[in-house]
Amino acid sequence: MGNVIAFMPASGGVGSSTLAAAVAVRACAAGRTVVAVDLDPLAGCLDVVFGLEQEPGWRWPELADVAGIVDGLGLADELPVSCGVPVLSGRRGAGWDAAPGPARSEGWAEPQGVGEWLATVPDVVAGLADAHDLTVLDLPRDPAVLDAVALLVDAVVVVAGTQVPQLAVASAVVSGGRRLLHRVRDAGRPWESEPLLPIEPWVVLRGQRVEADLEDLVMDELDVPLVAALGDDRRLVAEVADGLPPGARGRGEVVRTADELLLRLIDQSVAA
Repeated sequence: MGNVIAFMPASGGVGSSTLAAAVAVRACAAGRTVVAVDLDPLAGCLDVVFGLEQEPGWRWPELADVAGIVDGLGLADELPVSCGVPVLSGRRGAGWDAAPGPARSEGWAEPQGVGEWLATVPDVVAGLADAHDLTVLDLPRDPAVLDAVALLVDAVVVVAGTQVPQLAVASAVVSGGRRLLHRVRDAGRPWESEPLLPIEPWVVLRGQRVEADLEDLVMDELDVPLVAALGDDRRLVAEVADGLPPGARGRGEVVRTADELLLRLIDQSVAA
């Protein structure tokens, strides 16, 4: 089974999906087999980040009847591809198509609800991870989605903004994510199962300018690894305008951060 790395925003607008896409693109450029998976049932727009929203290929609705671990190579062959990366995404805004009311909670794969969709997620991710060197997951800020993949991930990256309200939210997200990962990976597994590598969330700070004293403050407050500080990257605008995914040109702050994350993931796998 290949490595699985998940990206989760601590708040909106911090570029978590952008960084996830850049990591996938950079890993593929380095010769690794990679697949990217969108796990946000409301937005479902990772194909937009990759410039694939108009391309044919399977999305989550085609997997409504999944039962058991999927054939990862077969599924990847059905997905739209950008820069060598197959992308499993959803229909934009599909989560808002349901009729209002407490009895309806429709997700991507209608008529399934979000609960039924979440039940299929581990089988899809496991199948893709079995067939690829790296599986990149783009998560929403939703503990139920993190819970669904907690036994499969090797790293969880929380992308946090640098403004005071964003940092306050990040503190809650990181501490909650840590508790969930520990619960699921330790207490939630049968005693006879092989032990899993403990996971502490990795934090990436995203802001116009990140000062060194802020980095120190965040590390002291959150008590988790601060793996990178990511400033604004004007190259992203040009890449989007040209229909390219983040990191496609191999330069800029986002590429540097993506490479740092990949090296850290490799070092962790070697140490394990």
